[in-house]
Amino acid sequence: MNRLVICLILTLASPLVASDLVSSNHFFPVASRTDGLAGTRWFTSVQISNPQSEALTITARISSAGSFQTETVVIAAGETRSWFDFLGEVFEFEGNGALLLEADAAANQNLPSERRSFAASMRIFTEEVEGGSFGQGVPSLNPVTGFLGDWTAYFPAVSLSGQPGVEGFRTNVGFWNIGDDEAQMRLRILDSSGTQVWQQSVTAHRHDPFVMSLPRELQIETATLVVETMGEWLDCAVFISVVDNRTGDASYLGSQLMDPEHARAGSGGEIAGQAPELSVTQSTERLRTLFVGDFQ
Repeated sequence: MNRLVICLILTLASPLVASDLVSSNHFFPVASRTDGLAGTRWFTSVQISNPQSEALTITARISSAGSFQTETVVIAAGETRSWFDFLGEVFEFEGNGALLLEADAAANQNLPSERRSFAASMRIFTEEVEGGSFGQGVPSLNPVTGFLGDWTAYFPAVSLSGQPGVEGFRTNVGFWNIGDDEAQMRLRILDSSGTQVWQQSVTAHRHDPFVMSLPRELQIETATLVVETMGEWLDCAVFISVVDNRTGDASYLGSQLMDPEHARAGSGGEIAGQAPELSVTQSTERLRTLFVGDFQ
């Protein structure tokens, strides 16, 4: 059975996965507790809800600067807990990173995964001087389609227009590599006619998530960002954030993946799988094992 057929079967058999369902693991590709532009201060709020009939111990791991820190929180049966400043309250962490929340078997009486599943949400935000806040919700990654594998990622909502603080939009692209090796990618921007107007190579190091700005000088209202793995298998998540230049408000957008063979053949493609020969549960456990890796 070929890869495309397997992917279609998984898509039809499991229409709801990852952030669509409660899970024993939640992968959030970006988290921040840092100072920003124009005197802003950024925080990460997290909410965790336990639908189970028994308490869950949640292991939180913040991935940053080539390694990760680990802390635990306990959520009572039926309880929802909320943290205004999760990175500060739980880790006393300063900086940018990515977050894995898991209810692993060892910390939860070896319960089966369905009895360790929980719901989680995240928002990165900054408070305005005059009160209120603005920011963006960050979804938990789908373990099957949330990481590149050896497929090509497309982002059709890139906007690079206007001036900061005045009008238009800017776009940032973020990377989170949990694989054993460096993730080397080629980024290309295509204008509305499909003409390439920019290209750059990027390397993402293990457990060193980062965000980079796309070139504002292009002044393109609508463009597509293409991220290519150049034939290598990459356990790397990629996302974009489109930011309103006037208000600073942002929208998080995940990748849409295509088999590069189908792209070259001009025959279109289906939404790809990070490892489509594996089930959602198997993909989740594979990614979790990669994340911990030699640091265990």
